[in-house]
Amino acid sequence: MLRTLEESVVEAVEKAKNSGKPRNFKQSLELIVNLQDIDLKKPENRIYEVIELPRGRGGKPAKICVIAGPALAAEAKKLPEVDRVIEREELEVLVGNKRLAKKIASQYDFFLVEPALMGLAARALGAALGGRGKRPQPIPHGANLADLVKSLKKSVAVNVRKNPQAMCLIGTEDMDSRALAENAVAVISKVADRLERRFRNIQSIYVKKTMGEPVEVEFKG
Repeated sequence: MLRTLEESVVEAVEKAKNSGKPRNFKQSLELIVNLQDIDLKKPENRIYEVIELPRGRGGKPAKICVIAGPALAAEAKKLPEVDRVIEREELEVLVGNKRLAKKIASQYDFFLVEPALMGLAARALGAALGGRGKRPQPIPHGANLADLVKSLKKSVAVNVRKNPQAMCLIGTEDMDSRALAENAVAVISKVADRLERRFRNIQSIYVKKTMGEPVEVEFKG
């Protein structure tokens, strides 16, 4: 099943990569999975998954913001993969500042938060992140921050809340088509694992370039 699906995704990726006019920037390849026969009014049917892409995100690694106290913040600042570090004082300034909170929420893909600051982070950024389908993620006690950040740099978040559709980046157009397909299948499989009837709850699958037309993946649920 998955092998057949991967071959079908490779074909769709090739068509998507060759579609549309050339652009003067590196386009993303995006995956769209349309779901069927699921009731999203029930919280248990909603999906939020952070998925590490086995072949990475190509030329568009995820942007990571770490929210932490002095010790962990100092550690985070030494990691080149961390794009921004926010400490308590700056976080307190964000409480009630909706405009700045929205700006920060739009700039980063993942927000790693030291557990002691989760409550404050929720007050400062919760609404802004929620509006973009993002969530603050607590840093597990004793976790290796460097390993956690490196994993997230290669990850995407899939959020199915209001519409029965899962969408995410699977890489960039300069990546090998099989690598892109491997990433896509990893996401599709993870989504299927969360569905009551697994692949039977998947109506259709598409891949597309940022500025291209969607190309349907030949798929039988």
